[in-house]
Amino acid sequence: MKINSRKIVLSSLAVAALAFTGCGGGGGGDTTTPPVVIDGPTDTNITTLFGGAGAAQIQAIYEANSGSFAGLKAHPIRTQAQINTANSAVVLTGEITANTTLTKDTLYRIQGTVKVRNNAILTIEPGTVIFGSEGEDVLIILKGSKIIADGTADEPIIFTSETALLDPAKADVGQWGGLTLLGAAPTNQADPHYEIDESDADFAYGGGAGAGSGNADDNSGILRHLYVLNSGETIGTDLEINGLSLCGVGAGTVVEDIYVENSSDDCIEIWGGTVNVTNATMINCQDDSFDLDFGWSGTATNIVVQQTEAGSHAGFEISSGGSTPMTSGKIVNFIINKVAGTDEGGIYIKDDTTAVQYINGYVKTYGTDAAINVRKEMLSEQENATKFKEVLVEAETKYGGAGAAQIQAIYEANSGSFASLKAHPIRTQAQLDAAELLTGNIETSITLDKTKLYRILGTTKVKSGATITIPAGTVIFGVEGEDVLVFTKGTKIEAAGTADEPIIFTSETALLNPANADVGQWGGLTLLGQAPTNQPSPRYEIDESDVDFDFGGSDANDSSGTLKNIYVLNSGETIGTDLEINGLSLCGVGAGTVVEDIYVENSSDDCIEIWGGTVNVTNATMINCQDDSFDLDFGWSGTATNIVVQQTEAGSHAGFEISSGGASPMTSGKIVNFIINKVPGADEGGIYIKDDTTAVQYINGYVKTYGTDAAINVRKEMTTEQQNATKFKEVIIVNQ
Repeated sequence: MKINSRKIVLSSLAVAALAFTGCGGGGGGDTTTPPVVIDGPTDTNITTLFGGAGAAQIQAIYEANSGSFAGLKAHPIRTQAQINTANSAVVLTGEITANTTLTKDTLYRIQGTVKVRNNAILTIEPGTVIFGSEGEDVLIILKGSKIIADGTADEPIIFTSETALLDPAKADVGQWGGLTLLGAAPTNQADPHYEIDESDADFAYGGGAGAGSGNADDNSGILRHLYVLNSGETIGTDLEINGLSLCGVGAGTVVEDIYVENSSDDCIEIWGGTVNVTNATMINCQDDSFDLDFGWSGTATNIVVQQTEAGSHAGFEISSGGSTPMTSGKIVNFIINKVAGTDEGGIYIKDDTTAVQYINGYVKTYGTDAAINVRKEMLSEQENATKFKEVLVEAETKYGGAGAAQIQAIYEANSGSFASLKAHPIRTQAQLDAAELLTGNIETSITLDKTKLYRILGTTKVKSGATITIPAGTVIFGVEGEDVLVFTKGTKIEAAGTADEPIIFTSETALLNPANADVGQWGGLTLLGQAPTNQPSPRYEIDESDVDFDFGGSDANDSSGTLKNIYVLNSGETIGTDLEINGLSLCGVGAGTVVEDIYVENSSDDCIEIWGGTVNVTNATMINCQDDSFDLDFGWSGTATNIVVQQTEAGSHAGFEISSGGASPMTSGKIVNFIINKVPGADEGGIYIKDDTTAVQYINGYVKTYGTDAAINVRKEMTTEQQNATKFKEVIIVNQ
């Protein structure tokens, strides 16, 4: 398979890796040839990344604002005269014992081991550049001292190497040491010292009074909008300087918007403490990318690991120093994207005293490199405490190590609120024959009973302000494509499933035999609300002559009820051109409606389509939708968060289709934290911008397409207003 060598600059913040469930299709594509990952354009063939009449315009928009860490900011250039300390650069060396401010109009050189001590505060202005010249050049903030490095999106703070400053083309791993913070938060070690010199009393961290002692809210300062580039040094076995080391650092410390690229050891390693890390991207770290140890118990959110070279090790290494309390933090919204020839696994659970929770993630490995590798047999306590929820693994070898069978059982049991056995219940023909009917017009409020089975027969309308309450665990089915449940304006659905008891809409065929589940075996679920659209008097498209199908209005906060922990399976019906029943249709639905934890699998049309309104959608996974997976239209202006599209069949269309009905106001919502994973033979693009009256913002995303199927496809030339309003921030696009 030909790989496009023009991979656009990787996202600078973490792309959240989103609510992908553990039970769906695994995607197609070449599992032996990874996409090339480089730092910028290398040729002029853009057709497989950007397509359509607006290709050049969307390319310019993407490259201008797809990240706060634009390439030129990430790799500043200085002359030798500027670097020479006699002329320009100020040397930081020895000890900093008093409050000190580094200013952006001065270049600074770290020389040797530099310690900030005696409760001193080192303040670094946004836009400041600091460099080292060799691997022993390291800046260490000792216990009690602070670093206030509060960069901005436009002016990040950059730690880099002399070599890279002189010529960014020569940037490489190991060209200077790194940045280290030592805090006073608890660890699981009695008296830990920073490993580069454990005989140095200055390098003590943690509480100081034995394992578990210390201040969980200890504050070592602020690291925000920070680059650490071209770092790392191996001093000896298990004696290394990482790009960023956080040792016993407390939850009072701010660590946000961190970008570490090119480390000869780990990108980020955390030894104990309670520090939270938000928006961290790690690229080309030659040992482990994200290493958690010594009983760390914080939360890491929006984490991206992108390996680029064979010989690199784990994406995440989870260890505990062989001690308790366990390393037991949470990693929420993550991507691990490895390359062929790496080892130790995507997630490497090294010790039997770890119990991390992995929530909303995507792990890609190749060959024998396992997606989840467990070195030791797992203890019962570890098995009970380790959790996977909404994690997709895409690998030839999913599980490895002595604990492979145990971790497989854990993953399959709780990798999602939508476990496969719940998603595909089985009923007998006798049970189906005894099902209660939902048919015709329902004009009074009713509550269903989860101990019963319900069948939708034909077009079933909920009318006259009625509410249907559906308890958790209820199963509802249809028999053919015309079986559709429609909640008309002014009515409500109260369907609050739970992780253990989702509410399931499926087909008769699939209930009798899940192996026969397929697209188009019943209609779908539709909500018609009273929130604004950009159309004068829209009606649900399956019958625009029916006044019951009016939707839209003036109430942005209109509530059509609750959809929570819902499956919509094996649905969809094509009635005619642009006349289709989707898995889930939200028409003029308002922000007062709760739509969370939605799983749509197997739709002959779209998985989810939203026509106007202000509704917000959180945690939605769409698998095998044969038209578009997520279709936004008619001036929708809500926010969609944690969205996953996984296509499984050639011939499918767009991942996201963004249109506006040719009217204004524009479809102008936000899509935050998303994955679009297409397959060879699909078309219309990962993101298909169909109209010139759309202005959606795409934040923290990953889009993968194949062949001539563009990652971002813009059908029309873009208007000036559209160009100014469309935004990409922290979005990775890949074409293979």
